[in-house]
Amino acid sequence: MSLIKIKQIEGLQAKLDLLDSQLASGSLKSDYTQAGHGFAAGQVIAYFNGAWVLADASTADKLGRLVVESVDGDTFTAVQIGTITVDSWNLTPGAFYVVDESGTGSMEVFIDPSNPAFQYSNPVLQALTPTVAHVLPWRPSLGAQAIAQGQEHTQADLVPLYSNGNESPTGITLEYTPFSDSTVQVYINGVAVTESYGDKTGDVYFSADGGLTARGVADLVAGDELYWNASNAGYEIGLGDLFDLVYEKNSLD
Repeated sequence: MSLIKIKQIEGLQAKLDLLDSQLASGSLKSDYTQAGHGFAAGQVIAYFNGAWVLADASTADKLGRLVVESVDGDTFTAVQIGTITVDSWNLTPGAFYVVDESGTGSMEVFIDPSNPAFQYSNPVLQALTPTVAHVLPWRPSLGAQAIAQGQEHTQADLVPLYSNGNESPTGITLEYTPFSDSTVQVYINGVAVTESYGDKTGDVYFSADGGLTARGVADLVAGDELYWNASNAGYEIGLGDLFDLVYEKNSLD
């Protein structure tokens, strides 16, 4: 029966001993040397363009990979997985933390997929106590993307300029661009009037060129002014008259 001989690899035992000690301490960590790194304990770092930099959740290139545990000059110890203690922390036990978008390697509490609303959701640890956490950088994902929807908006109790016949400017303008080419319902003293789009046949119309041309419904944008056609409506507007505009705006505005 032959004996299997294992060639001793120089330094292998030292590395295994180090790994054992790290696992026994509850974390997998390493020492790194980088001149002028400027890091502090508790910061999250990323590897970018051949160097360690402060993590930033606003860009895919700088998502957090390690959490700095201690610093000694140009050498710092950073935890990849497992327990870390940072005395300067004031964490909320049980809370998960994600990298923020400040570019300073800082973190914020993760509330839900849309809070905080960062470009990338980059979870890095869960707090065990105010100063102790478990590091485990989860695979980053894009943050929650808000969906644009129509949202009813009212511009109420608007005081107009006095009118003088058709094509009279009211001085009233749209605060928002109507959502998805929707129309605007105009009220004077609580009574609905007739709007026209693309022509001046109604009681009112919107214009962007001093009333010369009427906006089409698909062309309405924030800042368009309302014009009053006194002859079409049958009366002039003046003292005491109030307008309301009701329309849908983009919920993301």
